[in-house]
Amino acid sequence: MIGRIIWSVVALFAIAALVYTGIWHVVTLFIWQHPMLSWVPLLVMILVGYGAGAVGMLASNRAAPAPATSPSGELAAASAGAAAPPARRRPPFRFGWGFLAGLLVLCLGLFFTLISPREMSLDQIDYTVVGELPERTQPRLLPRSGITDNQAFRDADEIHLVRDPESGELAYTGEWRSRWNGGESGGVAIRPLDDLIEESDIQMTGFEHSVGGITPGTLKGKANIDHPFSRIQYPILVPDGKDDAFAIAPYVGYDGFPFPQPEFEGVLVYHRDGTIEDISPDEAAERPELVRTGRIFPEALARAQAEALAASDEVDGEIVDGEGNKQPFLTSIGPERTVWLTIIDSTEPQGGVKALVLADSSTGETEVWKPPEDEPLVEAEDVLNKARALPLRWEEERCCDSEGDSYTVTLREVVEPRLAFRDGEPYYLVTVVPTDELALSREVEYTLLIDARTGKELDRFEHVNGLKEDVRLQAFFAEDARADDEPD
Repeated sequence: MIGRIIWSVVALFAIAALVYTGIWHVVTLFIWQHPMLSWVPLLVMILVGYGAGAVGMLASNRAAPAPATSPSGELAAASAGAAAPPARRRPPFRFGWGFLAGLLVLCLGLFFTLISPREMSLDQIDYTVVGELPERTQPRLLPRSGITDNQAFRDADEIHLVRDPESGELAYTGEWRSRWNGGESGGVAIRPLDDLIEESDIQMTGFEHSVGGITPGTLKGKANIDHPFSRIQYPILVPDGKDDAFAIAPYVGYDGFPFPQPEFEGVLVYHRDGTIEDISPDEAAERPELVRTGRIFPEALARAQAEALAASDEVDGEIVDGEGNKQPFLTSIGPERTVWLTIIDSTEPQGGVKALVLADSSTGETEVWKPPEDEPLVEAEDVLNKARALPLRWEEERCCDSEGDSYTVTLREVVEPRLAFRDGEPYYLVTVVPTDELALSREVEYTLLIDARTGKELDRFEHVNGLKEDVRLQAFFAEDARADDEPD
């Protein structure tokens, strides 16, 4: 009796810990998103196991010998009384048959989830094919891995891009001095996307319950409880003037069987006093303060759409990511429009770019641009290889670990092959960043500027040499730059 009580108490504490930390949401989402890897194999095992047992029991009953009879045809009886009717038996569970059936279903689920995943249908994607590239975009000069140059972002969580409500340009924001347990945060850290010189600004508009907190009273905790079968996107901090801020977190649901596909379900708006608005995509599209953030349409859904287009016969390509930050990249096309930009490369070596996917980050409307046969774009993998070919020490062997053996550490990484447009012409930016194993004065070591049409390296910026390199890079994409003012 005491043992049962102890185990019950332990189970209750375990359940409370799973709910308190939000881990239970990972379990419920996995079960809903991947039925072929969770409950379907178990259900098939039970049904087939008992089904095989029932068939076996019927077969054995039919094969049983008939009761013996006397020469006169009367039933032989062990006694003068009538024989008792046979007891009804439950069909036995044939574990072998059930296990094989469940294993087969599990293997099918693994195959169509990992090896040949089921992509979204193109009928689910609202896209149009366009013939022109953007005239100009705000260049992503500062990669995601390079924003911790100063203490403001070292002390920040939930670091993501958002459109500045006043200028319309993209900037990194993060929750300054966030608390995982849901305590009050310090404010919002802000840093421009296209400025390597300017340091971060801290806006002292903290939240009563930290946006980055994971306990039940926070945005994440409440969202996990209210939407156990939805994928909640990371929250984005939005400065609202000088004296206010809010956070926005779109979420994606999954529909269909046996391989559910993502669909845009809604948007959570989190205010500084801890109140949450849970609104539909249509309602969010009618709120100007949400539209101008450029963060209504979920990144995860933009990626899923790009993967479906890449896998289709219409495009037939693949998405190649660098280290760290995966595509799509949020890209500002003018002060009123922001898109999720994804590069789809050819699956053939040196095959070039097959398509660019530009999904409006507010409305979800998607455009697909395909390069003309006589004007191809070099693929992202070529750009990554150019940076990896720099004469730098990429790895180092050190001695020794706890067991006295030498080991190899990575010193540098090539991150984020991203496109920027100037005067309708595409350019690649790719960055070399030091890892924590290499102590440098800058978080960004090199930036390569590459002509996306020819693959020619136009310039190389060594940021550790001083601010003049930052100025040169920013000047290339300045509004008053001319198309013929290319770097030497």
